[in-house]
Amino acid sequence: MQDEQSLVPDDDKQQRAGFARVFAQHDRWLFGYLLTLLGNPADAEEVFQETCVVLWHEYEKFDLSTNFMKWAGTVALNQVRRFRRKRSRQEKSLSDDVIELLAVEAINHSDLLEARQAALHGCLGKLPSSDRQIVDQCYGDNKQTIREAAELLGRPANTVYKALNRIRRALHACIDRQLAGEGSL
Repeated sequence: MQDEQSLVPDDDKQQRAGFARVFAQHDRWLFGYLLTLLGNPADAEEVFQETCVVLWHEYEKFDLSTNFMKWAGTVALNQVRRFRRKRSRQEKSLSDDVIELLAVEAINHSDLLEARQAALHGCLGKLPSSDRQIVDQCYGDNKQTIREAAELLGRPANTVYKALNRIRRALHACIDRQLAGEGSL
């Protein structure tokens, strides 16, 4: 019994192998290009997957002597347009009145938000070092998932999850006390 590969003509095998090499050289560029166009890594990943499907479906049409980035970029741009059309039909936009109301509310509450942020900074400094370590692992610059943080801290994930809930409650109460003492609430 012959395997599938032996049923494929040699020209097609060469085309597929050549395309695979060119694709592998430029796949990170393609993702970066999509990220530039979409600005959101999750959206870029979704469109990247769709673009790859189209590129591999159409690989026989690609001339290996031409510019892959130009060809793939055109395919990717078409997928971005398709994605944005689909997204705009799915998302409900807010009315101008609602947007105006949200903008006014945001401005009206900006002082309170700044006060809460300053209080949070002070309250974080009052936490025990073990709690600050958990907060830093889960919310710091190199934030981790609760499971990853638990592994790094050598604690069960459930324990870290419960500790975060306790820490959040303590921070909330600390912020409220501090703002009440300042007359900001």
